[in-house]
Amino acid sequence: MKNENFVQIPNKMFADTNNDEKLVYAILQYTQTVGLLNKDNRMTRTMIPLLVSDLGWSKGKYSNKKVVTALNGLKEKEYINFESTQGVFTVQINNIDSQEEHTISVDWKENNVKFSGFTKIKYSVIDNLLENKDFTLYSYAEYRTMKTHQYRICYEEWSLVLGMTSRNAFTVIDNSEVIVRVSNGFDLDTNRRETNSYLTFDSVEDVKEVSLKPTYKAQSSKSVVKEQEPELVEDDFDNFEEEELSLKPKVKKRNAITDKKINDMQNEFFGRTIHHKILKKITDPRVRTIEQVKELTDFKYPMSLENYNILMTTKDGYLTEKGKIKLANPQWKNRYLNKLNRESALKQNNERELSQEEINDIIRYQYGEEDEVHKKKRKKLGNDISRFL
Repeated sequence: MKNENFVQIPNKMFADTNNDEKLVYAILQYTQTVGLLNKDNRMTRTMIPLLVSDLGWSKGKYSNKKVVTALNGLKEKEYINFESTQGVFTVQINNIDSQEEHTISVDWKENNVKFSGFTKIKYSVIDNLLENKDFTLYSYAEYRTMKTHQYRICYEEWSLVLGMTSRNAFTVIDNSEVIVRVSNGFDLDTNRRETNSYLTFDSVEDVKEVSLKPTYKAQSSKSVVKEQEPELVEDDFDNFEEEELSLKPKVKKRNAITDKKINDMQNEFFGRTIHHKILKKITDPRVRTIEQVKELTDFKYPMSLENYNILMTTKDGYLTEKGKIKLANPQWKNRYLNKLNRESALKQNNERELSQEEINDIIRYQYGEEDEVHKKKRKKLGNDISRFL
């Protein structure tokens, strides 16, 4: 089996670079064309628009500025050198001593945080790490993954690596799909949740046992920070709701991350769900998104009137058959059919043309010229003229 290609991130970058700088550094290796003649310092040639394209960022001055800022930052920190001629950058990727250890003293635990060596990031996953802080999240979780032990990462450590507050780090992690929390339960003695360890989204094979692994020996019980929730503010309530529930000391849950959960997440991430498969079989050009497929075929979801009209007018036999099965499902009918019927009736009422008598009624009402019959009729309706609108 052919070995998969990869880029290498010096782990000291987690101490002194931001996400953009790490990502640009990885892309420079990704596009490297010359390296065999000089093993110490590798070379590549590129242009700003090309880097923007490789990064999957939108074209424009903002993205160009971000790339230039990242290049200058990497040069200042001596990860690269470059020269620019007529918009073409000749970049030298400097050799980094992998044996050198870098430490940062922190006030939230007894031991310093240490960084050394390199972390390999496979080419095949880089395209999934181009959004938000995903590259840093994935690469740091990969760096701290161990075969026989688990390295626990508290939110203070994440805030150090991400360059933000611990509360913002919590939100970033909570909204990312490239890493997975591994819960270590609740400590009844301290009345706090145990610090989580983390897996990358593609590390399926070791999920079962990871929560049972002993803590990395350098992280003694005194040095592992008991997780304290970041300060809660009103805007963050939804983000913390699940964590609030997990703090209840009724049950000390272990193995909270299941194979099925990881598998479902990977399928969604790589487009391997049943909805993706159905979408590939649908030929109606009006159906373009997974959300439409869910509404048109899945019993668990309601159906909008727009998608119902697609189902009623489509010439796609496969879609018609799937839709009929959904509409005939008793569970779906009990939950959602009445709502769809109400929307349909309201739309028909809004689109119908007013009769001449109704138009005259509106005119008389506006000018106060109603006769007693019309006044009584309007009073009986509670002065509601919405049916005319």
